[in-house]
Amino acid sequence: MKRIRIAIIGCKNMGQKHLRCLQENFADEVKIAGILNSTLKSSAESSKKLGVPYFEKLTDINRRRVDAAIISTPAENHYEIAKALINRKIPLLIEKPLASTEEECYELRALAKEKQVPILVGHTENYNPAVIKLKEELSAPIRTISAYRSSNNPGIKQTHIISELMIHDIAILNSLNGADIKKLSVTKDDKCRWDEHAVVEMFLSDNSAVRFEALRADCLVERRMRIIDKDNHIYQIDFLDRRLIKDGEILCEGGNSLLAEQQDFISMVRDGTTPLSGIDEGVENVEICRYLESFSK
Repeated sequence: MKRIRIAIIGCKNMGQKHLRCLQENFADEVKIAGILNSTLKSSAESSKKLGVPYFEKLTDINRRRVDAAIISTPAENHYEIAKALINRKIPLLIEKPLASTEEECYELRALAKEKQVPILVGHTENYNPAVIKLKEELSAPIRTISAYRSSNNPGIKQTHIISELMIHDIAILNSLNGADIKKLSVTKDDKCRWDEHAVVEMFLSDNSAVRFEALRADCLVERRMRIIDKDNHIYQIDFLDRRLIKDGEILCEGGNSLLAEQQDFISMVRDGTTPLSGIDEGVENVEICRYLESFSK
């Protein structure tokens, strides 16, 4: 079987995770066509360090040289890069969020439909074995859902904490329950910026109560969720261990969310299958994030 040639655009933190996962798990199916960073110097240095080819510029990435691409740059660059590659009819895995604004998302979706280019949006937690098992076990609707997610990544960022970090939990909520919001509040610690901390409290139209908190600082990394369903079953997820507990009993733990996401991407490119986390989901999650961010003051 001919290997799929994949380019990785933005081969830093998340891009290197994609690279390692592809090399370790899909070497027989995938060939790394090359990487591209923000500057030629950075691309060349990363290429030497990682032992893979590099592209000098975005225009070098075309259907003659690649079969698909992964975009793992900062969110503010997703739109321009994705637009260029969709116009070249290159299937994409775009890291979350799909783009920085709703308007950019709508344009990318329309263009992808026009060019018939498949898109997977990297909401990796939706590939988490604990989340997949939760969907099998849950008795809808949800009564309450709360989540806490922190990242040890201090420093100023352009992206709001809701779109940067809380979006993982929002994507899970949207895939489980939808997010038809009836009432909400968005707050933060007075000592923090909006790119560092946010607490979102919502009541949904089905009377589900939601509380999400996200923190990005010099702190211990914690990522957990607690859900009570209509039958009063209590579910707890430890995202780092990919562990799901129902009423005190461990239902699953372990697994590799990124591997499952990449397998879905490869199947989408090779076989034309519909991805679990497609462009419609990506658009909806940005819409929710931007709506919540509009209440941050």
